[in-house]
Amino acid sequence: MKKLFYLSLCVAACPAFLIFLLFPLYSAVAGTDNGCKSLMENTCLECHFETRICQKIQKNKGKRSWKRTIKSMVRHGAELNAVEQSTLVKCFVDRDPEILSFCGIK
Repeated sequence: MKKLFYLSLCVAACPAFLIFLLFPLYSAVAGTDNGCKSLMENTCLECHFETRICQKIQKNKGKRSWKRTIKSMVRHGAELNAVEQSTLVKCFVDRDPEILSFCGIK
């Protein structure tokens, strides 16, 4: 009888437990769907003026340079997980059209 009770308890609790475990992973991945511009606005513009960011983007820095810059910003308090960091690097290196338009760069 006790085995049946524990089995039914597990069946009832397991889906909730899995959701609890998987939600942070889902939200980290889902956060990248917001697009480059919104990720930049929600992270970079909290500390920097858009002119500073756009000047850096206009210099067309390479991947290593952007990785270093973003790692430095995280050390200074920017709240970016690893997925968001690599997304921002990709956005800046690939010169995302939304960000270029935001900065007025052609």
